[in-house]
Amino acid sequence: MQPFIDPDTVTDRDSFVQFVEYLVANRVAAYEIEKADPQRYQWGGPDGWQSTEIHAFLEGALAGSMAQRDWGEAAGPTWRDLALFLYLGKIYE
Repeated sequence: MQPFIDPDTVTDRDSFVQFVEYLVANRVAAYEIEKADPQRYQWGGPDGWQSTEIHAFLEGALAGSMAQRDWGEAAGPTWRDLALFLYLGKIYE
């Protein structure tokens, strides 16, 4: 798997794109691991993946972002906020 990219390091469009590319590659790798042993990963995937379907991913992202105190500041979301939103889709149950 690719090395972890922390959403807190996202500061601009380029680092956001790099973060999304990381998430895509990370999910593909997790999918391959899950496919090899589906019984083991029926209650959560490898490398912290809790969401295997898009609706669950978006629900996790939304629930996780609503739990963040600083989400929705008046100035609007930053590139980091967008990256954190996607990361929460990965890990939030």
